[in-house]
Parts: sequence; structure tokens; C-alpha cells
Amino acid sequence: MAVKITRYDYAGMYGPTKGDKIRLADTELFIEVEKDLTTYGEEVKFGGGKVIRDGMGQSQATRAEGTPDTVITNALILDYSGIYKGRCCS
Repeated sequence: MAVKITRYDYAGMYGPTKGDKIRLADTELFIEVEKDLTTYGEEVKFGGGKVIRDGMGQSQATRAEGTPDTVITNALILDYSGIYKGRCCS
């Protein structure tokens, strides 16, 4: 069964999404998310008692096997080509 939540609650749990406006620090500058590259319904929350468990949404492979060292989820990327929400891997 699908659950509907408000944009405010969604932003509080998973961060801003397309169309949301974010204030840059303590300035009067605001940016708007132009594109959300995440998949709705497949959001995960890390930490004790959250929805993700060992092996879910993450690989147990090692760096020697070609996995990235770091993955940042729900990142807000401010680039010359646009403002996106997505993942950063390195």
C-alpha cells in the first residue's frame, strides 16, 4: 500500500526534491532544485533501526573488486549546468 506524505515531511526525511527551494547558508540567496536524479520509492535511511540492512542498497564487494570508496546519497549538486539532487561516488 502506497503512503502519501507532504513535501515538507519528504524533505525532512530524504532532503529536497525537484521544485524545492533552498536558502544558501545565512545569505538571501535561494536556489531551486531543477532535477532529481534519485528514484522515488527507493529511498533508504541509514543507521540503527532504519530501513536498510546489511546487503540491502549496498555492496559487500571490496575496493579491490572495483567498488567506490565513498558514496554520498541525497547530495545537492550545484553545477554550472544546473542544480541536481543525486549521488556522488568516488
